[in-house]
Amino acid sequence: MFSDQYPFLLASQGSLNTLNELLQEPLSINRFRPNILVDGCNPFSEDLWKVIKLNKLTFQGVKLCSRCKVPTINQENGIAGVEPTETLMKFRSDHALHLKGKPQGKVYFGQNLVCRESLSAEGKGKIVKVGDPVYVLEEVSSSADAAI
Repeated sequence: MFSDQYPFLLASQGSLNTLNELLQEPLSINRFRPNILVDGCNPFSEDLWKVIKLNKLTFQGVKLCSRCKVPTINQENGIAGVEPTETLMKFRSDHALHLKGKPQGKVYFGQNLVCRESLSAEGKGKIVKVGDPVYVLEEVSSSADAAI
């Protein structure tokens, strides 16, 4: 199942670093395919961000990203394995995060976003680039309160 439903996926370097500390073989962020990667925040703090601002564009956090099989596939040789899903299941599953709703055995890494200005003339000509500061305008109090 390959189900990218949102135009933006936000992840943090801190989250990847935390995961890599638990893995025997560290992974590159390309396994998760985020198009916005932030640094300088606590691991998994991006779970809590509901509204962020990047270079005059406002992004709305829609839901935590439940992961498909793609992160288990080595991008260099195409060989599938069990990691990082097996490790993420221990601390990033719907059960481990105490997410609302019936646990379905999914694992989460990153958050899906939409850009508020993307469908209006307001966003025309505005771009996000490497090095732009990220401003968190609104957040929820815990991962359990994050949308799934």
